[in-house]
Amino acid sequence: MTGLKIQGLEEFQQKLKTIEKKAPDRILNKLDSEGNALIRAVRANTPQGPTGNLKKGYRLTQVEKIQGGYQKGLYTRAPHFHLVEKGHRKVTPSGKEIGWTPGVFMLERTMNEREEQTVESLRNWLDKLYEELSR
Repeated sequence: MTGLKIQGLEEFQQKLKTIEKKAPDRILNKLDSEGNALIRAVRANTPQGPTGNLKKGYRLTQVEKIQGGYQKGLYTRAPHFHLVEKGHRKVTPSGKEIGWTPGVFMLERTMNEREEQTVESLRNWLDKLYEELSR
């Protein structure tokens, strides 16, 4: 699973604790907003199949409190997602392997494209909110 890396984690966690005490709903709202932006981006990078179920299948989990912060997950209900993401063998009905279909890497590519932008957005949001709540 791919995740976001944040430098200056101790300072980030201190600010998050302050915000958590004074405005916990703002954390949930921001993570929901970032999750929705991520899901739009991954759908844009996902190929349109014959049914469209691959694009429609993405869902977000509820925000969870974890040690040192929060997390919000992204998953898909499409059972063939891994075949499109990572690639798969081409096999005839008799079982003979006839080639390879390369992966599209839509989730991996989206995470790489958005990582810096998301971290910067969260850092700016956290700094502004921390200032607002510290007055």
